[in-house]
Amino acid sequence: MRKRLLSLFLVLLIVLASGCIGGSNSTSTTSSQSTASSTTSHSAQIESKTTTTSQNPLETLKSSLESVEQFTYRGKTLIHMNVTVLVSNFTQNTSISLQMIERGYIDLSSMEAAINTTTITEPDNTTLTTLRVVKDGKTYIKTVIGPGVSSMNVTDNVSAFIWEYNPLSLAKRYIRESPDKVIKNGKTTELTYTLGWQDVKALSILYLAVTEDTGIEVKGGRLSLIFEGEKLTRVEVEYSVVATTVVNDSLLGQMTIKISAKGISDYEITSINERREVEPPT
Repeated sequence: MRKRLLSLFLVLLIVLASGCIGGSNSTSTTSSQSTASSTTSHSAQIESKTTTTSQNPLETLKSSLESVEQFTYRGKTLIHMNVTVLVSNFTQNTSISLQMIERGYIDLSSMEAAINTTTITEPDNTTLTTLRVVKDGKTYIKTVIGPGVSSMNVTDNVSAFIWEYNPLSLAKRYIRESPDKVIKNGKTTELTYTLGWQDVKALSILYLAVTEDTGIEVKGGRLSLIFEGEKLTRVEVEYSVVATTVVNDSLLGQMTIKISAKGISDYEITSINERREVEPPT
C-alpha cells in the first residue's frame, strides 16, 4: 500500500510538471487569511544584508524594464514537499522534491515562446524533458512520447501562465510598487517585494494542483529583482503554501493528500531584445 500511494502521487506530479495539466481558475484558496499570513511570514523570511541605502532607483529601472520585449533566460526551480496521504485509517508521510531546470526564450510583443524544461523528481530520480512552444495562438508540447498541439484547457492555462508569470512580466508588474527593501552595492541594486497571495497561488498551482478542486493556502511569498546598472540580470522567487486535495483511486478508494511545500526559483536573464525565430516542434 505504501508503495502504491507514493507511486500514484509521483505519477500525478510528473504529469503536472510536464506541463500537461494547467492550473484551474476554479481552484479554491484562502484569501483573507492568506494575505495576512503571507505578510507575516515574509517579514520573517527576509535576510538582512550589510549594505543598504534609502536611495530609490525605481523610475530609472522601471524605464529600462519597459523597453524590454524579448529575452532569454536560464532558470532553476526547487520545490520541497512534505506529503501526507490519508486513506481510511491509514496515513503515509513522505518527502518529495521537484527540480526544474529551464532554458527559455519569450517574446512579449509577438506572443511567442520556446521553453525547454528538465524535471527531476526525488526520491525516485525520474527525469522528464519537455519542450513548450507558443506560436500563432497555439501551445505545442513535446515530450518523450512526441509532439502535439495542446488541448484548449492546457492552452488557456499554460499559455496564460507563460505571459503573466515569466520573470520579466513579474518584474515589470512589481517594479511599479514600492519595494519592501532596496539594497545597493556598487553597481548592483536589489529590490525585494512581498508577493501577493494571488501570485503565490498561480506560481504554486501549476505544480501542486493535483485536481481542479485542490485548495491552496498561501503561507508567504517573496520576489527579488537584481539589476547590474540599469539592466535586469536575475529574478528570484520564493513562496510557501499548503495544498489539499482529494483523489479517488480504483484500489485504495478515496485519498486525501496534503502537501506542505516551499518553492524557490532563480532566473538568470541571459539576453535582452534579441529577436529569435520560434517554430513548432517536429
